Amino acid sequence: MDEKLRTSGVQVIGDIAWGTHFCQFYRTQEELVNVVCPYLKAGLEGNELCIWALPRDFETKKEAEEPLRRTIPKLDIYLEKGQMEIISYKDRYAEKEIPDSKKALENLIKKADYALLNGYSGLRLVQDTSWLKNDWKNLTGYEEELDIAIENRRITALCTYSSGKFDTDETIYAALSHRFVLVKKEGNWEKVENPRLKKAEERVIQPSGEVETKTEEENENLKKLLEERTVELTEAYKSLKVNEKQFLQIRKMTHIGNWKWDILTGELHWSDEVYRIFGRDPERFKATCDAFLGSVHPDDREYLINSIKKDFDEQIRNIDYRIVLPDGEERTVRTRVEITFDEENQPVRAEGIVQDITELKRIEKALQEREEQYRAFFENSMDAVLFASPDGTIHAANKAACKTFGMTEEEIIRAGRNGIVDQSDPRLKPSLEERDRKGRFKGEINHKRKDGTIFPGEVSTALFKDKNGLMKIVIIIRDITERKKVEEVLRKSEEHYRMLFTNMTEAFFLGEIILDRDGKPYDYRFLEVNPAFEFHAGVKGEKVLGRSHLEVFQKADPTVIEKYGQVASSGKPAHFEFFTHLTNRFLDIYAFSPEKGKFAAIFRDITGRKKIEEKTRQRAEEMETLMEVAPVAIWIGHDPQCNNITGNRMANELYESEVGENVSVNSNPVRRFFKNGHELTVDELPMQKAALKDINVRDEEIDVLLPSGELRTLLGSASPLHDADGNVRGSISASIDITQRKKVETELTETLDNLESLIKGRTAELEKAYSSLKESEKKLAEAQKMAHIGNWDWDLVTNKIYASDEMCRIFGLDPQEFDASYEAFLNYVHPADRDHINAIYRAVLDGKELVGMDYRIVSANGQERVVHGQGEVTFDRENIPVRIRGTVQDITERKRTEKALELSEERYRIIAEQTGQLVYDYNVEEDTAHWAGNIEEITGYTPDKFRNMNLQSLISLIHPEDEKKFLEKYERFRTYGGTYRSEYRFKIENGEYIYVEDQGVGLKDAKGEIKRILGTIKDITERKKAEKSFANIEAARKREIHHRIKNNLQVISSLLDLQAEKFKNKKNTGDADVLAALKESQNRVMSIALIHEKLHESKGTDKLDFSPYLMKLVESLFQTYKIGNKDLSLDMDLEENIFFDMDTAVPLGLIVNELVSNSLKYAFQGRDKGIIKIRLNRGENGKTVSSKHENRKEGYGSTNFILTVSDNGVGISEGFSMEDSDTLGTQLVTALVDQLDGKIDLKKDSGTEFIIRFSIPEKK
Repeated sequence: MDEKLRTSGVQVIGDIAWGTHFCQFYRTQEELVNVVCPYLKAGLEGNELCIWALPRDFETKKEAEEPLRRTIPKLDIYLEKGQMEIISYKDRYAEKEIPDSKKALENLIKKADYALLNGYSGLRLVQDTSWLKNDWKNLTGYEEELDIAIENRRITALCTYSSGKFDTDETIYAALSHRFVLVKKEGNWEKVENPRLKKAEERVIQPSGEVETKTEEENENLKKLLEERTVELTEAYKSLKVNEKQFLQIRKMTHIGNWKWDILTGELHWSDEVYRIFGRDPERFKATCDAFLGSVHPDDREYLINSIKKDFDEQIRNIDYRIVLPDGEERTVRTRVEITFDEENQPVRAEGIVQDITELKRIEKALQEREEQYRAFFENSMDAVLFASPDGTIHAANKAACKTFGMTEEEIIRAGRNGIVDQSDPRLKPSLEERDRKGRFKGEINHKRKDGTIFPGEVSTALFKDKNGLMKIVIIIRDITERKKVEEVLRKSEEHYRMLFTNMTEAFFLGEIILDRDGKPYDYRFLEVNPAFEFHAGVKGEKVLGRSHLEVFQKADPTVIEKYGQVASSGKPAHFEFFTHLTNRFLDIYAFSPEKGKFAAIFRDITGRKKIEEKTRQRAEEMETLMEVAPVAIWIGHDPQCNNITGNRMANELYESEVGENVSVNSNPVRRFFKNGHELTVDELPMQKAALKDINVRDEEIDVLLPSGELRTLLGSASPLHDADGNVRGSISASIDITQRKKVETELTETLDNLESLIKGRTAELEKAYSSLKESEKKLAEAQKMAHIGNWDWDLVTNKIYASDEMCRIFGLDPQEFDASYEAFLNYVHPADRDHINAIYRAVLDGKELVGMDYRIVSANGQERVVHGQGEVTFDRENIPVRIRGTVQDITERKRTEKALELSEERYRIIAEQTGQLVYDYNVEEDTAHWAGNIEEITGYTPDKFRNMNLQSLISLIHPEDEKKFLEKYERFRTYGGTYRSEYRFKIENGEYIYVEDQGVGLKDAKGEIKRILGTIKDITERKKAEKSFANIEAARKREIHHRIKNNLQVISSLLDLQAEKFKNKKNTGDADVLAALKESQNRVMSIALIHEKLHESKGTDKLDFSPYLMKLVESLFQTYKIGNKDLSLDMDLEENIFFDMDTAVPLGLIVNELVSNSLKYAFQGRDKGIIKIRLNRGENGKTVSSKHENRKEGYGSTNFILTVSDNGVGISEGFSMEDSDTLGTQLVTALVDQLDGKIDLKKDSGTEFIIRFSIPEKK
């Protein structure tokens, strides 16, 4: 092979020469690496220095190394020795830095020289030049200069362009700047040649200038070369013509119009495509600047004018704005403007292109909303969620993952799959193989935390392609440590169940439903039976196990099969009774589903009981029938005292009582009874008299005053009822109402009067309803106009169709142009849908109802639209259709949007199915929520019942003690936004409460108000139980630690006290110093011991009530340093309810110990009296005193405190300095203040005053 030719590594390109400059247009990251990787591999194998300047598609160099390593196994070796360089976009340019094309070319030449000096054959470059996109003239100039720079050097250059970042003009101009272009057509890469006219001309001119100086032989060679270059030049001109033709075809196919504006004359020219975009007829509409601005949306006109003016001073740019079509429809277009200037730099002409991008804008908005949902789910999921590559590289981890593994997100990414998965787990390899084979995996794998502990995890993984077409994985991991413990408990429970299964007297079997081709149950298979089943069924277990019911018994009752099928499919238990013809017995059956598709049944023989029940039922049915059909009022007293009396239908009507209501005077005295003007007592009433005296009462008239105030006269009799032993068990009474006999005439008159009044009222209501109907028809017409819904009315007898104006506009017709017949309508239906429409029409003629349908039409202007039709058929007396009325609505845009969202919805569905917890999307305004996840498993409620709950009904299920806290958090979240997290007890279907963790994030509208809430709910009951148990253990442990520390410190103090006793009676000065030192050490130890004593008494809390502790400490110091008969007083002003933890209480106690001890020893020498003051209070909440708390975590604040210790003693010398003091006490105070990250001030005005300021972080 010629040394000048190099292997490209790409089959469609073949060999290339040094100086070759070509480009590639790609749509996805996968298309990019399909060319770049083999291209770089061939260069490395040919001893070339290879450089890849990454596009923005790759966020990191590591992401680019992944596809390279698959193609180049020795990539790490090439990277280590420097033969392969990968440069990220961020490494090349700062975020706001303007790229310098000249500097880039200089660096390229230096790299080529470096390659040759270091023994490489040459330089192979892959670069992305989209960084010059905003400076288009600079981009095209750079490509031309790059061509010249590499032409005579050992360099080959591949420029990569992402198709989505360039419009059509930019794509064509970029392609014309390269030797050839790689484009993908119908799944295959194609090499499109582009002869360079300028270089061909230069090659023609160059040899002609040398003709005069060459020999005749050389002239012949040059002549031959000139002829070859002339042919090449001719071919180049032909290629240029083809490119121009392709340029026009591309514009027509992409619906891009072009325009020109003569600024001097004001003349404006539009192409046909621009007229179509603006909805204008070129024959009727004159394109002028004023007419153009009149089509621009009023809110965008000023912006558009200013943008065009701005182009007079700047480079070419895109301008997006809205236009209003003649029919009122709003569309969004993108215009690209280029200004031409004269010699005096004055604008003389503007030209550009315009493209309709309405659908692009709508899809972008929809995808943005879906991305917000993904992000909300990722950040708020209570399970660990990872995004990774198939090789185990982890790209992102949510907060729950960091919490689960005890790592930061960066640590998880660095660790990769091998760092978080137990590599010794034998299930790991099969799980990866199943994932690669099926595209997903769900199972259990052991994982490890940062501290090395191993825990079981339930893993759900699914493969998907990212925006660049690369395969990625979503991994959801749930820590199931607690579940495993529960499973062990269940295993033991299974043993108990097996024992019960074997020894129970009721028959039991486990079955599996068998479905027919239509998915309906028709049989079941025996999976397991107990000994009692064998006894009741009369068949041995080994003869039925594994076989179906029909195989064993030949017959099956369809009703029972259906019952079992419902239980197996729905999971809802069923209890029913059934008569089996196999044994001619009645069975009581209880069925439930242990898992989907299976059921378990327990049954027992109730034949004897059924016979008794049947006799009892017949007797009761006869009595109930008699009670209901009897034309008299009958009451039954159900006890000897007649405390419970109920009546039949007639009795309830007479007494104005409800069905089953107790009308006994003993328990419900709402009725009064009279006889001959005398009010009767309870014992005088017929039923009570019959029961109490065991006698029959006959034909007794009684007046009854009812609760409504009505007085009725009854004629009745009563008799006692006896039990089997002859004892009175109640009584029965029968009465008829004789009041009506006396009131017939009066009631007839009143009825006629009431009827006349009722007719007048109903007439007025009818007139009002008619007026309301007219108003509704008017509003309906307005609504149809606003919603762009047309209506039609087709008379099948005359074949005439009435079409509303709106329907004509949908079909692109004037109302006068419509032919008003079915054949005319069918002409506008898309040819592929006409058979479907005709089939529906024939079905209507056969008497079938018309249902809603979607179909396509081709409007008068040639546009294809999708419409939704709805209709209603009117039939005559012979059930023959005579008229069809309906509506038509244009749903084209909705169909396009639905298609654009398909991919996004698929990704969301995958994650929602894998999560295993409740995920909700709550609409605040509509008070409705969309739920996903295991609703019934967690709450016991059915999905339908749960989804019908609004916010108030859900709040009603929160435990009353947790409701106030939940509402406070919810209202604060609604006010301030952000995210929220709440734990509370939730009432499930069986009435029990479970603990749940509720996390959510708010989505705001343009006004900043929260309109939707996305969140998750997780059952944390087991965790709460564990936390409560742990808290009790932890509290006891802390109390024991404080108690032991206090005892140890007291022992140390006692030892120091014994040591001091040795020096008390000695007169040596050195012994006195030792004694003082021991006493100071003893006081310091006791100050710490006192803290542990208080914490031990505080029953487990981690914080100390500091003010009482301080009082006890100072009082102890006064007793220790009691000096002769001096009158020393203590003034303490300590704010209450100040709590410090050990890290603050210990150093602060030692500081007070040192300062007070120092005052008692030295401040009052030569004085008889004095006072020591101590102040402790909260300071103003201004700037934080402690610098280490200034960058505290979100959700934390700080409280400033001031401690003042002063005396009115002799004071400290003027030359004293805290920083330069060499005394142990002063050094200890200074060190302890630094430990608190506080500040200390010393005042010597009157006595001595120490002021110490410090801050304590506190959770808000």
